[in-house]
Amino acid sequence: MRSDNVTPFRRPRPQRPRGGDPLKSHRGKAVIVHALTLATFAIYMFTSGPLTFIGLALGIAAVAIAASNRQEGMPWAMTHHEQALRTIVLGAAVWTIASLLTFLPALGVATPWIHIAVAIWAGLRAAIGLVMAGLRRAMPNPKGFLV
Repeated sequence: MRSDNVTPFRRPRPQRPRGGDPLKSHRGKAVIVHALTLATFAIYMFTSGPLTFIGLALGIAAVAIAASNRQEGMPWAMTHHEQALRTIVLGAAVWTIASLLTFLPALGVATPWIHIAVAIWAGLRAAIGLVMAGLRRAMPNPKGFLV
């Protein structure tokens, strides 16, 4: 009597290669887009001056990846790209408008608070997106404004 439970007629399934280029998998693209979004707003929040151009470059990279993969790929991955794209565009628009309020004496006091609110909002959306992308789950409401 044989001790192993192997059917002689079944071929072994090929193993998927580990590692490789993360931009070739849907999960890798979704994780990278959310990580770039998180890094963009963290750099905006905690740096100033010329270092914010690094955040701008990361944001442009995230928008390029999300926009190019928004209509292709697995359905769950498309929801991640849609949400990340909306997070970056809306967050950057509100951040810019709040920065312009600095020049108005009466409303300039609100600028840091708006920046903190946008950074928390974008950070939560990106962090939840990272977790959901790691689990290969679709975002529940990618076109919504809330987390």
